Amino acid sequence: MCAGQEGRYLIRAKGCILAVLQWGSGTGTLPGWGPFAYVPIDPAGNGAFFFPGSRAIPGNASHVGARCYSHGFSSCEDISAPIPEQYLPSDASAGDAKHFSILTDLHLSSKPWKITQALKAAESDILFLLGDSTNDGLPEQFDRFGVCIAAAVPGKTIFPVIGNHDVLYDPQGTHGDGCSGYAGFQNALLAKVQANGYAVSPAPDGRAYTVRIGDLDIVALQCVTAGRAFRFPEERQIDWLERHLSQTPASRHIILCHAPLVAHNPNRNAGQPYLHKNKRIQELLDRNGNIIFLSGHTHVSPNLITGNGEYDKGTRNIYLDCGSVVPTDLSGETGLTGPDWKDGCVTELYVSRQETEIRMRSIETGTVFPRGYYWFGTECE
Repeated sequence: MCAGQEGRYLIRAKGCILAVLQWGSGTGTLPGWGPFAYVPIDPAGNGAFFFPGSRAIPGNASHVGARCYSHGFSSCEDISAPIPEQYLPSDASAGDAKHFSILTDLHLSSKPWKITQALKAAESDILFLLGDSTNDGLPEQFDRFGVCIAAAVPGKTIFPVIGNHDVLYDPQGTHGDGCSGYAGFQNALLAKVQANGYAVSPAPDGRAYTVRIGDLDIVALQCVTAGRAFRFPEERQIDWLERHLSQTPASRHIILCHAPLVAHNPNRNAGQPYLHKNKRIQELLDRNGNIIFLSGHTHVSPNLITGNGEYDKGTRNIYLDCGSVVPTDLSGETGLTGPDWKDGCVTELYVSRQETEIRMRSIETGTVFPRGYYWFGTECE
């Protein structure tokens, strides 16, 4: 079940041109799970697929299934092979896990139906909104988003952070910092958080905040300011974050931040961090450890072969890019891709003291993306 185990799959299917690989249970493919590879078969009947490390095998999987299609797709054959015992998922499970749903980059403009669909797709009673909830930062867009919440998920507890599109594009500064629409939106959502029994502790700047849920510490960073710039004015928010992480007795931390402003970035080359303008954030994460850093902004598809989840064994930190509700980006994927691999996605996060499970699903179909499935635990070390 541990992430980081690489897999190589060899298919022999004479007379076929394509094999579709899925996790199976011995009696068929896992219900609700989509394919993880579309593998071309050569004229000799051979195909191969290499799955890099970081993804995990689902807990109820025992086989790998392949549906092999003949020339012209006139017929198909289903074959399967057992997963070698040393790679089978363990019995470990996050039985005491807390469940959170994550949505990011919804970009609401004038059509609310997609927002309502995404909100209803989130399975947990607690939802993290990672920014770019609106497309233009207009007050009427935030009002419209509030109507969507009231209609679709009135009982949910929602923790928001600001994205660059949640700020008015106002180069002349005629509307102040352009954040007033978002500020009212956040205040309304946090009032509901407190009404639902959670204590919100604001940072001195009045923008960032923390919430304690059991032994988990939720930290919401507000990383966008006037002009849609990614920065922390005078580093006051980072100073506050440093004090908070050093003082809180929580066993684990979940940090919400719209953009991946750290050196550990899924789909980024080592030494080429994305928007990594302030190295103090990464230094704080490395120093404290046991942190799950959740971000959006990039719209990267969870179905890219490189993946969008990363685990640092030295610090036990997890870095996850949560895709987007709008269609995701598959740029750079060189292999064959599935018809739903660009779908907007929702992320389900299960966190216990020692284990973390991540499932990313299509909002359109509800199908779990195997390329967006991760499991990290102490036994993986």
